Amino acid sequence: MNNLFIPGSETAFIASALEALHDSTRIQGEVLDTPNDDTDAAVLLTINGRKLRYDCEIKKKVDRYALPLNLLNRLGNAQRALLVSSPLSPDMATRCRDIGLQFIDTAGNAYINDGAGIYIYVTGRRGDAEIQFPANNTMTPGALRMMFAALAEPALLNAPYRDISMHARIAIGAISKAFDTLESRELIGSTADGKRMIRTPELFLNEWASGYAGRLKPKLRKYRFAIDNLDEFLNWSPGFRLSAWGGEPAAMILTGHLKPQECTVYIDMDDPHALKDIVKSFRLRADPRGRIEIVEMFWNPDHFADSFPTVPLHLIYADLMASHDSRNIAVARQLVPGIIQHVHDTTR
Repeated sequence: MNNLFIPGSETAFIASALEALHDSTRIQGEVLDTPNDDTDAAVLLTINGRKLRYDCEIKKKVDRYALPLNLLNRLGNAQRALLVSSPLSPDMATRCRDIGLQFIDTAGNAYINDGAGIYIYVTGRRGDAEIQFPANNTMTPGALRMMFAALAEPALLNAPYRDISMHARIAIGAISKAFDTLESRELIGSTADGKRMIRTPELFLNEWASGYAGRLKPKLRKYRFAIDNLDEFLNWSPGFRLSAWGGEPAAMILTGHLKPQECTVYIDMDDPHALKDIVKSFRLRADPRGRIEIVEMFWNPDHFADSFPTVPLHLIYADLMASHDSRNIAVARQLVPGIIQHVHDTTR
């Protein structure tokens, strides 16, 4: 169809994705002439006799784990929004599904979930190899520690390497590589007077959250425990600097909008008594599916403690987003303005 409102190349791209969707699922789709002012296009999908209208966000290159999260945070109604892209890798498709971002791509992969009985999930179709984009795996644990420190105290981007190493527990020899990584990914830049700065705080935050869940946290010491009385544990008061709430308990403290189903606690595991005391006091039982997660503080506990009794906001955000729980994701979004404002306030 000759769409008067959408550039021809974009229409052809969406049409290609709809054709691939039909090939993989037999779902019929058409491009509409009347997208909303703030979206790229609109499509109508016919699924099991039902007609569903979606506003489309076109991204021909989806090669960053934070990009789906940025889109989801920006979209007004995720239930009626659809990412249209070039072929997504299985990891990226899973990422979109887990955070609730519906999509179709030009290989026929798709995730559609209207919450009212329609659930489509197709992944693993390769499509045209020439237009696939490999995931960027250059984000090192050192770079992620640097990102954590920069979100907590942006001034550390311009601090002596010895100070950065002491605050964020990064080897001095790894700091230059961390800066190179962040600069190459255009996450940090320079001001007119040559000082480093976070270029786009929200993108920086989402890259941090994705990288923390996928690359840094798996390397940390962490334990899961079961407990008979979770409410009793929630009444516990962390010890200043040696422990702090993360995840759902931290969100409950900050917003009052979440009743924790799981508890995340960060502790200084260099203290030989910190873990033993908690386990003994609450008669915790080791259980890989337990509701209490105790995680190693990966920063110097003498720093970044302004948010006590919780960990810094951006770590709470990362914990909530990594849970893939819709109620946690909704609360995580409430934290974003405060995180972004903190970056702006401390870089003036």
